[in-house]
Amino acid sequence: MKKKLSGILRLFTNNIWLKILALILAVMIWLVVVSIDNPVKDQNFTQIPVAVLNGDVFEKAGQSFELADSSSTVTVTARAERSVLSQLSRDDFSATVDMTNYSNGRVPISVKANRLSDKILSITPRSAYAIVEVEDLGSKQFSIDYEISGEPAEGYSVGDVSLASNVVRVQGPESIVETIDKAIVRVSTQGMTRDIRTETPIIFIDRNGDEMDISRLELSRNSVSVTVEIWSDREVPVTYGYSGTPAEGFATTGNLTATINEIELSGNPDALSGIGSITVPSTEIDITGAAENYTAVIDISAYLPSGTRPADADMDTHSTVTVEIVAMNLMNVEVPVSNITVDNVPSGYTAVIGAEGAVVVTGIRGLPDVLATVDGSMLTGRINLDDVKSKNGLEQWGPGIFDADVTFAYPEGVYSSGVTTTVSVILQPVGQGAPDLVDDPSLTGAAGNDAED
Repeated sequence: MKKKLSGILRLFTNNIWLKILALILAVMIWLVVVSIDNPVKDQNFTQIPVAVLNGDVFEKAGQSFELADSSSTVTVTARAERSVLSQLSRDDFSATVDMTNYSNGRVPISVKANRLSDKILSITPRSAYAIVEVEDLGSKQFSIDYEISGEPAEGYSVGDVSLASNVVRVQGPESIVETIDKAIVRVSTQGMTRDIRTETPIIFIDRNGDEMDISRLELSRNSVSVTVEIWSDREVPVTYGYSGTPAEGFATTGNLTATINEIELSGNPDALSGIGSITVPSTEIDITGAAENYTAVIDISAYLPSGTRPADADMDTHSTVTVEIVAMNLMNVEVPVSNITVDNVPSGYTAVIGAEGAVVVTGIRGLPDVLATVDGSMLTGRINLDDVKSKNGLEQWGPGIFDADVTFAYPEGVYSSGVTTTVSVILQPVGQGAPDLVDDPSLTGAAGNDAED
């Protein structure tokens, strides 16, 4: 047994140095083979976003900042075995800049691996610093306007538009804030037949009319609730009246023309249902003293019912209204004395104007077609003896012949010639015989009347 163990020992110890050398060579050969098959190498990973830490240090100082375009992403070089690198992508790395380390327009970039970090020998950013652009912080408040696009369905129009909030406050780089011209929301009404209620993003427009990138701005609100009423349309007639009296000797023919006799209104159903017509008050067209056709320009929109407006937003609502006024003709007519009533006859007396069948001639004015239909029997007159008594300064009545003015009532469209008609009234006691009257049954009475038959 001892011989056998001694033989084994000699096997291991014989030429020991040669055996150690062979082992070392074997290990070295293995390392060379391994290094050739899975070598350590460098690999670049590009477009890694740079995240910002502690950016509020600028806001507290009343400033805004932005990483330069060239510094918004970074390329890193990772050193590791090929088998490790093959498992990595740019998503496995993160890059940050801490703004508390900002100095002279730049800040150091820190990079790290989020996975397999223990197998990565080194990570180096291609750029050690990020460039930071700093400027003063601007703040401004804007009214929110709206823009409507598209046309509702036929027979419908855009009605009232309301916003849940009409202001927005903007904060950001002063150079950007100062270029904002307005804040708007846009709503399409194309083909709509019912009201629209929607939450709409706020859009900012610069002074060139272009939509702005607001990624660097902080907004008090990003959207606003908008309600757009869709109204129905309806054709409504427009009527006009006029007031006043033309100049002496002139009259209206009753003809009135207007450039707008109907208008298409848009409104909510409740407002439209009760509208029969749009009426322009007669006081708006005053023809007093006119001696020729009278023309007035009336803005119809002033008389539209609440909750309505023209369906055509671009419509000119000014209507030119003309009332026809012409000179009247003069004509004498014979009024039977039986058509004339004497008022306030004193007790115990009778008042007589003329013999039976006598007439009083008076002048009238009117339009030719009206005068053609008038005769004296259509006029009635009255005499007030109290006026006669006062005019003659009488304390008490006595028999006699007195001049009296006749006040006539005229048919429609007939007017006085402007000359007072005066007749003689015979006042006599009751029971006295009939007075002596002129044989001529015509009492011209219309002193100074230049009217022609």
